[in-house]
Amino acid sequence: MIEIFKYHYSKVADKVRESIDELRPYLEKTQKITLSFSFWLALVIVAVLAIMWLGKSTWKYLTNRSTFIVSPVTFSFDTPDWATDRLINEIKNIPGLKREYNIFEKDLTKKIAEVYENNPLIYRVYYIERELPNMINLKLELGRPIAIVKRKGKEYLVDKDCVRLPDEFYEYPERDENPVYVICSRLSRVPEYGEKWEDRSIEGGVNLLNYLKYNGIDKLLEIAAIDVSNVARRLKSGKSDIILYTENGTMIKWGCPPSCERPNELSNYEKLQNLLSVAKEEGITLANMEYVDVRWKVPLGKRISVQ
Repeated sequence: MIEIFKYHYSKVADKVRESIDELRPYLEKTQKITLSFSFWLALVIVAVLAIMWLGKSTWKYLTNRSTFIVSPVTFSFDTPDWATDRLINEIKNIPGLKREYNIFEKDLTKKIAEVYENNPLIYRVYYIERELPNMINLKLELGRPIAIVKRKGKEYLVDKDCVRLPDEFYEYPERDENPVYVICSRLSRVPEYGEKWEDRSIEGGVNLLNYLKYNGIDKLLEIAAIDVSNVARRLKSGKSDIILYTENGTMIKWGCPPSCERPNELSNYEKLQNLLSVAKEEGITLANMEYVDVRWKVPLGKRISVQ
């Protein structure tokens, strides 16, 4: 039995050896092909890496040239007449801007936009675009003075959001226009430049001026001042919270601003219609009127007495 097993084992082993001998040429050929492929693959990878490195180095060399450097100091702006040279210089040197930028710098426009958006002198950044080789096109909306707050003999410039503005940065009043004053005798903290004036009465006066400007009434009736000293003082004397004054001295008793939420108080729209109805009868400048009271359903008024 053992002899038979040895015999069969020997025959199988011989066949395996014969098969290996037959396959050896193919295995050797496959091994050569694999080695050759690996060599060429490694050569291609090295070549690609070398090209990438060379390209990156060349790109870095070319883009780092002074031709592609832009500096905020060299920015030029097409500005309105009411912006002074000091304001333009301030915009060029806003804290947070770098002295120089490479035009190819990653997220360049985003970085510059974030600096401008966080500055109180600038309301909005409409767009910032690169222009080769070393130009940046940008459109900004600047804070614009709307009135002068007059308080305890001192004057402060404010914008439409009641934010205090530096006087030296703006030409106010603008050319061929007269200033509008918001008069307030109440005590309140004077804000720093770029801060909002946290005073209910002053904010009410500025908001009313915005409303009048939106409807073109400030110039139509030549509004010169808005006195807000009596806002929300709960007066029982019948005095108006807000009083407007025209250039010719006519007094317009406007009443309480919408923020007071006083019962039965007319809306700004209703008061404006009352004012326009009186102006239609008495003349647009109200020059013959001592005062006009628009707080009631039917407006009241008093003509200047002629001696």
